[in-house]
Amino acid sequence: MTLSRFIEPLDRRSVLVHLGALLRLGAPVFLVPALVAAAAREWPEALSFGGVAALAFVAGGLRWRSRLRGRAKDLGLRDALLVTAAGYLAFALLGALPLLRHGAPVDAFFDSVSGFTTTGLGMLDPEKLPFSIQFFRAWSQWIGGAGIAVLSVAVLLPPGTTAARLHESEAERSGLVGSVVATARVVLAAYLALTVGAVVLLALAGTPSWEALLHGLAAISTGGFSPRSESLAAGDGAARLLALAFVMLAGAISMRSWARLRSEGPGALARDPQLRLLLIAAAVGALLFAADAGFAEGRRVPAFVDAVSTLSTTGFAVEDPARWSEGRKLGATALMLVGGSTGSTAGGLKLLRVLLLLKVVGWVVRRSLLPKEATVPLRLQGEPVSELVLRQAGAVAGLHLLVVAAGTVALAACGAGGLDALFESASATGTVGLSTGVTSPDLPVWGKLVLCLQMWAGRLEVLPLLVAGHPRTWFAQRRKP
Repeated sequence: MTLSRFIEPLDRRSVLVHLGALLRLGAPVFLVPALVAAAAREWPEALSFGGVAALAFVAGGLRWRSRLRGRAKDLGLRDALLVTAAGYLAFALLGALPLLRHGAPVDAFFDSVSGFTTTGLGMLDPEKLPFSIQFFRAWSQWIGGAGIAVLSVAVLLPPGTTAARLHESEAERSGLVGSVVATARVVLAAYLALTVGAVVLLALAGTPSWEALLHGLAAISTGGFSPRSESLAAGDGAARLLALAFVMLAGAISMRSWARLRSEGPGALARDPQLRLLLIAAAVGALLFAADAGFAEGRRVPAFVDAVSTLSTTGFAVEDPARWSEGRKLGATALMLVGGSTGSTAGGLKLLRVLLLLKVVGWVVRRSLLPKEATVPLRLQGEPVSELVLRQAGAVAGLHLLVVAAGTVALAACGAGGLDALFESASATGTVGLSTGVTSPDLPVWGKLVLCLQMWAGRLEVLPLLVAGHPRTWFAQRRKP
């Protein structure tokens, strides 16, 4: 008897209903840049964003949703993963429409995917874009950092199984408060507070107000879109660069740890093992980058900022990665693979999985030193770690590395050098946004689509795409009684 016979058929009606509820979020998401465009008197952009907002609302199901509401059921985990994957793709397609006036269709889609996945790789020259489009790029990263599915739980959906499944498909499973909806709202409140604090801090450090807003949105979401083509510059001054580094680190810390500050105080951060590893990795990365620059006095702060940007998967760069040495590119690739904390806006493998894998290595070493009948429990923070959790961590890590490897081969086939292909592939899969020049309008269309697929897979941690592509998702037969 095979396990496949126990797979339930896809409830297409319920998936459509809940995807429609998710798409309704697109109305206010796209209405905000429409208002920015109107305030800036950029009327073509105001009309295009307003039209996309209306389209999202209509696509949310004004007509058919009411007919299917009575038949829709709560989503299982598989169906929630499918809704999450489809939701990101739908938002990317909608976001590409206002960009069509400023670039080729593939390039517009690429930048929209990069925005909502919080990556920061771009085809369009930001300095040639109107203010409203510059704002939209940063705004899409802020929305993607919050997580479209988590936002829908916090704002749109009532408590219940569906809310829990959508939240599980994109966030940690342990709750802060009594319900999943309340947990999502607490996390969203912490995210909003951090965003306001980020913009204020950057402004106080001397960043111009418009740039402080855009960099604040992009940095706290670890996105990396900048209104300037050179991203950052050493001439920005140490205060501005260090303030931005602090914001990037804040985005790479679990939002749940930030949310716990209100009830538990600073101890909520002090007890976070991921934060300790994040700070250690940032310090090591900064030393490596500074050593590569010869510890030159004028390059220490830029080296630190670039290391933080790489590890947090933000993707801002003070010095052009195309001019980095091979050793620095390899070190940056390692940092991009690690990424930030689980539950943060950062990408990569996530620090919790790295901690678990390091624990497994230590466990294997200790186990080999003891008699075979000895019991050696595996613990993290004093709590036992189940075999299921270890398998999941290993599987996600393996899938992530597999996507990076496949992308490296594909980009090398496009003509990129081996190290540059690996760097770019790790950057796209880790939703980082640093580029050595491989990402450009000259890249073949299929190479651009490969990077889009990597950004999409990296933001969702691969599994939802595998579920969406599995034949049994679509063609499972109903079991006979």
